[in-house]
Amino acid sequence: MNKNLARIILISAGFIWGFGFIVNKYILDNGWNYSQLLFIRFLVATISIFIIFNKRIRNTDKETIKAGFFLGIFLFLGYFFQTWGLANTTASNNALITAAYIFMMPIIIYIFDKKRVGNQTVIAGIIVMLGISLISVDFKELTVASGDILTFIGAFFYAFHIFFLGKKAKQKDPYVLMAFQLLIFTVFATINMAFSGGLPKDVLSSSLNIKVLIAAISIGFLGSFIGFVLQSVGQKYANEAEAAILISTESLFGPVLAILFYNDPFNIYILLGIIFVFFGIILSETDLKKMKSKRKNTQLKYEK
Repeated sequence: MNKNLARIILISAGFIWGFGFIVNKYILDNGWNYSQLLFIRFLVATISIFIIFNKRIRNTDKETIKAGFFLGIFLFLGYFFQTWGLANTTASNNALITAAYIFMMPIIIYIFDKKRVGNQTVIAGIIVMLGISLISVDFKELTVASGDILTFIGAFFYAFHIFFLGKKAKQKDPYVLMAFQLLIFTVFATINMAFSGGLPKDVLSSSLNIKVLIAAISIGFLGSFIGFVLQSVGQKYANEAEAAILISTESLFGPVLAILFYNDPFNIYILLGIIFVFFGIILSETDLKKMKSKRKNTQLKYEK
């Protein structure tokens, strides 16, 4: 697979997750708590991946299983705090603040790989963080909502997940790797739900409750199965910093879709936040040195 196709795959995952912010918020707004949502989502995803990739999974090795369980811990913690935060903030804020992992990624890469990320990527991360600040800070009272803080903590664990997944996906079968991530996630989600009220009640008692259940199952298959499989495959052929930025397109799709289809509030700060995040992503994906060199060569050609 070439890098351009890997980029398209990662952006596709971003779009699916961007749409997922709305679906998650719809479910939480209609009676479910975050632990119930996580349990159903990842139970559906786990069952799906073990059925579809059964042969690959049965032929795997212990190292892949261990790697999947290790990654699954970070995945669970990221989703746990993000979904908990979503219950106390808007879908737009939740989507945009999640992009904070872009800012964290160069730091993590430097700590673990002793490899300095390019200045352009660092600047892009700072621009993204400025955009996140614009939509998360109440400038009248200089406060940040509790849901926004929880989402930021979730982004911290996502950054570690993306970093370590980038390492392991290049060594192991990405489908099997994701299968065991989803499995350990479902184990943690089950324990969490048991201590947080148990399964949703009366899920078939009304048309609204049935719609909520269908929404949870659908986002489980699309967001937690298809989305993460796309991420695992895409990260096999992309570096960690680039993958983080491409996946973060969820933070553009999320607020735009939430404003258009879920009546999320819209103001100048959110607009500027979206613009900053979008510009940061574009900057990170544009090779300015290559463009400058190409322009210079073109000028020299015409001068001759």
